[in-house]
Amino acid sequence: MIISSQGFRHFTDGINNQDFGIESEKMVLILDGCSAAKYSDSGTRLFGQLFSRKEECDSLEKFEDNVKSVFDDILTMLKKYYPISNDLENNYIMENLLFTIIACFETEDKYIVKLFGDGYIITQNAKGLLSYMKFAYGSCPPYYAYKYCRQMVPTFKDYQFKTFTFDKTVFKKVLIATDGVMPIIKFDMKDIDTSIVAGNFSLIQTILKERRMSFHDDITIGMLGGKK
Repeated sequence: MIISSQGFRHFTDGINNQDFGIESEKMVLILDGCSAAKYSDSGTRLFGQLFSRKEECDSLEKFEDNVKSVFDDILTMLKKYYPISNDLENNYIMENLLFTIIACFETEDKYIVKLFGDGYIITQNAKGLLSYMKFAYGSCPPYYAYKYCRQMVPTFKDYQFKTFTFDKTVFKKVLIATDGVMPIIKFDMKDIDTSIVAGNFSLIQTILKERRMSFHDDITIGMLGGKK
């Protein structure tokens, strides 16, 4: 399941929710658009919808190839409208395609997370205790789209997906989340933790709506399964 809530600062500034997600029985994928990019809400939705159309889009083995293929397809299509490479880079890629990519896959005995950028992995161990694993890069996180940029952030050219494997005998549940979840940790929101343990996403959504002023950034949480 995926829940997503617009950040209150984005609401007051008239900025759309820049997060987006898709899910299947074997995979949940969430995208977190860069707040500084003018149209990252459009970019996450375009990428997510095209990715969901890929054959075996929820295949762990094909995931990274599918990500590259969708980026290639988008930019091949856009070259017609941005024939000058610098124009394509500065006025489309940098304005639309800067977003974190986080995917969680479930196999018979493991959860596998693929991460490119910043965000959180939330784990629940066999005793029911939650842990929040934070991945942060300050004001300049790596984005997959930088691989297509000649001028920007050359240190990220060779950056690859980080892969994390969680054995089901140790970890009962694994969730992924955008960095908008930070207030849950900062303000010690135990009722959200309790709802995550219960897999009750409807209650989490209700709590987020009631406390939306605490969440300045968009917040998206994804989990395989869970109660509606």
